[in-house]
Amino acid sequence: MKFAGFFILLMSSSVFAETWDWSNDPRKFDDNYEYRLNELPLKADLPFNKMPWANSYWPRMKGSINYRWNTPRPTGFRLRSPNRTQVQAMTIAQLAELSPAEKFDLVQGHYNYPLSTRVAYNATPDAEDYEGICDGWTATAIHFTEPAPVEIKNPDGIIIPFGSSDVKALMSYDVSINNEPGTLGAVFIGDYCGSGGSKCKDINPGAFHVVLANEIGLRSQSFAVDAEAGKETWNQPVHGFEFEIIQETSARGAARAYVVHAKFKYAQDDLTGAENTPMRLFSWVPTNGTPEYATETMELDYILEVDFAGKIIGGSWLGKSKKHHPDIFWKATKKIEWTPEFQVLNTIYKPAF
Repeated sequence: MKFAGFFILLMSSSVFAETWDWSNDPRKFDDNYEYRLNELPLKADLPFNKMPWANSYWPRMKGSINYRWNTPRPTGFRLRSPNRTQVQAMTIAQLAELSPAEKFDLVQGHYNYPLSTRVAYNATPDAEDYEGICDGWTATAIHFTEPAPVEIKNPDGIIIPFGSSDVKALMSYDVSINNEPGTLGAVFIGDYCGSGGSKCKDINPGAFHVVLANEIGLRSQSFAVDAEAGKETWNQPVHGFEFEIIQETSARGAARAYVVHAKFKYAQDDLTGAENTPMRLFSWVPTNGTPEYATETMELDYILEVDFAGKIIGGSWLGKSKKHHPDIFWKATKKIEWTPEFQVLNTIYKPAF
């Protein structure tokens, strides 16, 4: 095992082994993981055909999927949706500026806009900034290839154009809003500790390391993360990592222990204040494999603990990572199926590759 050339001072007498409990047990994801540290990859990124797609989380404070993103002045409130006569007179370019919800209604010939109305009822500028459909986006981005733009005729023969971001919005909405809890058979590793007591530890670094190395490194399979340790929930699909073993240390209760610096990569859904935010989060065409793909890297430090067989058994966060680390990992175990209202997605959704 090769170690980095610089040194982090640790007082071994103050470090105790923190083996994972049941809530952190990687076997909740899979019984057949590799746990031997020397057999796990130190770096991996998902191949192009397995990359989850980036997308907005369609925040309630901006109108959710009523947000008209493809206009010079994007807005999600006080929309004046066109009636049937007006739609018939509109150009493809004008129709392309409507919101995902409006297009969903129009492609079915619903000029009274039932979905748009329902979305408007639940959207408010006063919503918390983290309230959106990031759970639905994360699940669909992992399980479906990025959608291509399409043009679909409605019952009156009017061509309704959908950009890639329009289709992403509708897929994400159906999974987030219309599926009953447990529909996807989601399994979780870690604890939600936004309001928990001192015993709540979020995800154990040992479990963090094992799951990343197995799912991304050995199986080329994305999964979901709640990337914030606080009370807010920010779901993201994971796509890569890099581990650097800095030095060997000691932890009471473990045979051996190592200081690790990790770079943890996931697709992004919120670039507030970042340059080119509208372009990177909303796009008419797919962004996977392009410079417009929105991603983020979180850097973390922790102690990794192993037993006498060299298997990872736990770990503990170090430095700033004690407060700033992921909450949980989760993944769906069942196939995503559209609810009856959203069966038209079987026509609208076309994989980009």
